[in-house]
Amino acid sequence: MIQTAPPGGDLEAQLFDLAPTSLWLQDLGALKAHLDAAREAGMTDLRGWLRDPGHLLACQRLIRILRVNRHTLATYEARDEAELFAHIPAIFNDPEAVALVEVLCRLWAGATQARLVTQNRTVGGRVIDVSYAGQLLPGHEAGWGRFLISIEDITPREEQRRREEALRLTDHLTGLLNRAGLDAEIARIERDRIVPASVIVADLNRLKAINDLQGHEAGDAAIRRFADLLAQHAPPPARPARTGGDEFVVLLPGTGPEAAAALVRRILAAIDAPVDVPGPSPLSAALGFETWTGAEPIRDALARADARMYAAKRRHHAAGAPDAPWTAPETAFARPPRPH
Repeated sequence: MIQTAPPGGDLEAQLFDLAPTSLWLQDLGALKAHLDAAREAGMTDLRGWLRDPGHLLACQRLIRILRVNRHTLATYEARDEAELFAHIPAIFNDPEAVALVEVLCRLWAGATQARLVTQNRTVGGRVIDVSYAGQLLPGHEAGWGRFLISIEDITPREEQRRREEALRLTDHLTGLLNRAGLDAEIARIERDRIVPASVIVADLNRLKAINDLQGHEAGDAAIRRFADLLAQHAPPPARPARTGGDEFVVLLPGTGPEAAAALVRRILAAIDAPVDVPGPSPLSAALGFETWTGAEPIRDALARADARMYAAKRRHHAAGAPDAPWTAPETAFARPPRPH
């Protein structure tokens, strides 16, 4: 329910209205009473309890907006309060209400303030990054009757941070993730328990020979060609990465062994396909894969995929001739280069 306070003429009201940042005054008293009743009924884990969409919606409906200031209208690109309030569901468009849940859990744990960075939308639908700071006003710590929120639009700063973060996590030669980016993705998959997840380890064969015979520009071109091939055949949510000179890893969140094996075969088929582009000798690569089921760190599965890739690489070198046959055990593959 939204209820705006009548305009006031005192200094306090003027300071609120003319503040150079977005201010919201809320009454969370009915929400606090609802949570107290839920606790009396046996609720002990608020975060878990709020995962129920019905409980979350009930809490959202009990938030009363008492007042906003002029800067709030400017921040959210609203002509007036009526337009702003009509777009409240779209402004805070998050089905899981992650920011609200975090604030409520902090207040429920006894904190009187909460700070976080989140995203909102303007009335026109533009996504903005905001710094949120909420404070229970003195005298309302127990009942949550007055909760003052300050919102700062930090979109330019966050966009710059994301650009810098993308550069930090990106391999400059190929545009794929680098080792730091791979580490971040592994941590995300483990944190979010995206099971199953498969990993493919790939290594270009004879890159040193290309560098020695044709020059490092030719070697770089081979690396870029293989990276482009991985990006083409492993689109999002797959995350290909270059982890070393001729070493690559493809993370496949939500992918089991059958789909991973099929992708490996598509990559090998793409390597074998003729390409009408200038560049070094035809590509050759060894690949191995493994599937993570959540019972161990992903890096254990990555190590097994790496071992299988090296087994395939040894078979490739043992075969000797460029047109030697290739073998495809269950989780390790190698393809020799096509003859010139």
